[in-house]
Amino acid sequence: MKQCPNCKQYVEDSAAFCNHCGYSFVNSQQAQPVGDNAFDVCGPEGKSRGVAALLAILLGGLGIQYFYLGKVTAGILSIVLSLVTCGCWSVIALIQGILMLCMTNQQFRMKYVTNPSSFPVF
Repeated sequence: MKQCPNCKQYVEDSAAFCNHCGYSFVNSQQAQPVGDNAFDVCGPEGKSRGVAALLAILLGGLGIQYFYLGKVTAGILSIVLSLVTCGCWSVIALIQGILMLCMTNQQFRMKYVTNPSSFPVF
């Protein structure tokens, strides 16, 4: 077990990334944590907070942001909610996209990428 210098959590010795914060162990000489740029990749999953936020803002009523994040059930539920509410669900998705832009990469990763919930809204 080795300790992540960014979040101080313990991970396997063979891990290339920290499971908790996305810190890369590959370039241990540079020892820099993952940046907080919205379009940086958040961890080993390869998901970007900025891309997910833009998808939520522009196409949120169709649940495209959930399909991008790998949450197919949430994407289908979002489509159904848009149909049932005559498109009013898009307002909730717009707010969700704005909140995604306001959070840090670590918060985004914990809430939307590594969260076991099948329908993370806020």
